[in-house]
Amino acid sequence: MSTWADIDELDDHYLGLPGANVVATEALLMLQDNLADVMAAKAMMCVHGDAGLGKTLSVNTSLRALAPADVCRVQFRARPTPRDIRHVLFEALGIGGTPP
Repeated sequence: MSTWADIDELDDHYLGLPGANVVATEALLMLQDNLADVMAAKAMMCVHGDAGLGKTLSVNTSLRALAPADVCRVQFRARPTPRDIRHVLFEALGIGGTPP
C-alpha cells in the first residue's frame, strides 16, 4: 500500500497541472479548519457541492497538510456496493484475513 507521501502532489487535482499552485481561498481554509476539528473529534465529515468547485483539491490539500502519515487513498468503482466498499477498505487498511 502506498502512503500519502508516495503520491505526487500533482495527483491532488484531477488535471495534474505542472507548475500550478494551490491558492488558499476562504473556502479551502474553512474546509481545512473543519477537517482539523473532525479529525480531532475522530468523527466523519461530508464535503458536497456542485462539480468543479474544488472539493477534491481542497480535501487532498488539507489532508496533505494536516495528516500526511495517517491518510491512505482508496478508489472505488462506479456505483460501489457495500460489499465493494468493505473489500476496498479491508485491503487498504491492511486487515488480515477475509472481509466479512
